Amino acid sequence: MLERVHHPLETDAPWEDLVISILSVNQYSLEKTYVHAALLRRSGLFSPEDLSKWGVDEIVARLKSSGCDRGSFMTKLFAVRLSHLGGAVTSNGISESRRILLSNEAEAIRSFLLPINGIGPKVLRNFFLLREIEWNPSHDLMTGGSST
Repeated sequence: MLERVHHPLETDAPWEDLVISILSVNQYSLEKTYVHAALLRRSGLFSPEDLSKWGVDEIVARLKSSGCDRGSFMTKLFAVRLSHLGGAVTSNGISESRRILLSNEAEAIRSFLLPINGIGPKVLRNFFLLREIEWNPSHDLMTGGSST
């Protein structure tokens, strides 16, 4: 079982679970990604405010310094996805986005996350697993979104 350690100022950290979910694709397990959680947290990569203001190169540098260097192409791809997440959360409103992610309502979460570039059924499955949210996996395949 994964041991999750959340930011001390936040009793529940949906951003951590979401970023870990995004980084845990392409045969990279949740467990393998969680090894880097403390460094990801310290580098600010769990902050939607930071993700929305940093450029892709800054996110790449922070991923690498956090031990999440998966090669030039993949690390940049993850940085782009995290940048898109930051932009979507900011445009939707951080408080409203957090409310949706904490709602445990699979449909509301799907509707919010699937339009974000780089979030697809695999990321949703990871997020629902980490959040212990029941979902119908066959529905994810019918809703579109990217394959990750």
